[in-house]
Amino acid sequence: MSYLSDFVYNIRWQDLVDVAILSVIIYQILLMLKGTRTIQILIGFLLVGLVFIFVDLVELRGLTFVLQNIFNSIVIVFIVLFQSEIKNALAQMGTKTTFYDLKNKKSVNILDKIYSVCEHFSKNSVGALIVIENEMGLGDYYSGATEINAVFSQQLLVSLFHTQSPLHDGAVIISRDGKIAYAGCILPISSQMDFSKQLGTRHRAALGLAEETDAVILVVSEENRKISLAHNNELFFESHNAPLKTKLQEILIKS
Repeated sequence: MSYLSDFVYNIRWQDLVDVAILSVIIYQILLMLKGTRTIQILIGFLLVGLVFIFVDLVELRGLTFVLQNIFNSIVIVFIVLFQSEIKNALAQMGTKTTFYDLKNKKSVNILDKIYSVCEHFSKNSVGALIVIENEMGLGDYYSGATEINAVFSQQLLVSLFHTQSPLHDGAVIISRDGKIAYAGCILPISSQMDFSKQLGTRHRAALGLAEETDAVILVVSEENRKISLAHNNELFFESHNAPLKTKLQEILIKS
């Protein structure tokens, strides 16, 4: 009891602040990594750490030497493995505001109109890839695209994906200020190996961008007429229990 009382007595207010800040940081990191492959990699590192402790206890010197050298370079290993996640986290730290706001009726209206266009494409078997910019800027993906910079209009969005349009194969980006910013954008292709063969290049491109940014990407399949949504390394599909339109608003409309 005396040891415990001494420990409590020696706790400074700075220690409490330190623990609180570290807890918030760790919690935010876990939220950021939730549902991503990074969690699986971290679990792998944890297992390797447990193996290291075991081989050290039983004095397996060869394995101990190898694992010890791996952990000595753990910072470099983490930077190499998680360079994309680190880049995204730093980018999110640099953003403070978002266009989408629950009190902004204009933005709610635009989201409704975007989804209505997707439903139109679905009924008419028109393939589409629509990127809605969130808090992170998408300037890295404008290279080679055509600048539109026009006030949002459903008619314009429909015309950009018309099969006779030279821009219909690429993605259209809706900026944070609600404008149709760029068309004909080429998105990065996801490298996930467990990707369903029933999903095409548009879905791979949508997921590829969702792995690198916080954007929301709507995909309309030309083959099966289904609408899907990519965000935070995941693909979401329409269902009675989880309508995509509701999911879209939950992600982008902030209170």
